Amino acid sequence: MELDKFISTIGYDGNSAIIDKARFSKNKGKSVFDLIKIGAFRSAASYAVYTGSDEDLQAVADAYNSLSGSHYKKEQIPRLFGVSKAEVKKQLML
Repeated sequence: MELDKFISTIGYDGNSAIIDKARFSKNKGKSVFDLIKIGAFRSAASYAVYTGSDEDLQAVADAYNSLSGSHYKKEQIPRLFGVSKAEVKKQLML
């Protein structure tokens, strides 16, 4: 799955990823820092998971913690936002 589709995935149905069409259009081509700047923390977390970047996960954690007053570690960010890599055969854009 492409990065832009992954960061816009809202769930899975069997072996299909469900992609939010509006979120895809809004966030397409943005960097992790662009996503953080607009408050799209779930998409930013997805970006970091997709790329496997510890630095990006830390940036998401720092920004989210600063805004929310929380103390999450970068390792907790994927679980916080319900993000994980999954192999899928189909993608449905709704």
